[in-house]
Amino acid sequence: MSSSITRFAGLLVALTVLVAGHGAFAACDPENALYEDDFEFLDVSWGAADNSILVSDGALEIRGSGGVVNLETKTKAAAVCVDVSIEEASNVSDSPAGVVFWWQDWQNYYAVFVWADGWIEVRRMEDGESKTLFTQETKALNTGTGAVNNIELALQPKDATLFVNGTEVRRFKAKRPKDGGAVGLYGISPDDAPGTFTFDNLIVNER
Repeated sequence: MSSSITRFAGLLVALTVLVAGHGAFAACDPENALYEDDFEFLDVSWGAADNSILVSDGALEIRGSGGVVNLETKTKAAAVCVDVSIEEASNVSDSPAGVVFWWQDWQNYYAVFVWADGWIEVRRMEDGESKTLFTQETKALNTGTGAVNNIELALQPKDATLFVNGTEVRRFKAKRPKDGGAVGLYGISPDDAPGTFTFDNLIVNER
């Protein structure tokens, strides 16, 4: 997939209040996970590697623009945790890394997008139409290319709560698909300035 993105404009494929000062965590437990991956290798549940989606140095890496979903993560309610890094991005404002959740297909899903300059956004794709649920600058994010951010989601049937590095950012209304949904990973960058995005320590727990 190939596309560009602006912070406040729509995404072709997907998806201000300061952060609360107290810490909280989604209930991610690797010992009792529905799915857990430290990306020592690319498991077959992610599909085959190619030039844009592969495992490198113990992390899943997306180069340029692309997304991948793991159907083994499908659940009706979940705690999702993953480390996200925008490793390289010459065009920072147009190069977010994404965590996809409640995925049914590429026409219907939600996604959290993170920018290296401290912004975060949640979007919903419904029947191929993208809608921004909120866009927010947050001091909870570690900024700059190469910075690692732990993204956590506590998913309930009618809402979700987003945490960044252990700090609750926002609880928001979100409609769970009837049969549940899967978790995926995404990177988006302009064709003329492709970025590199890495993901590690993915944990999905049923709730």
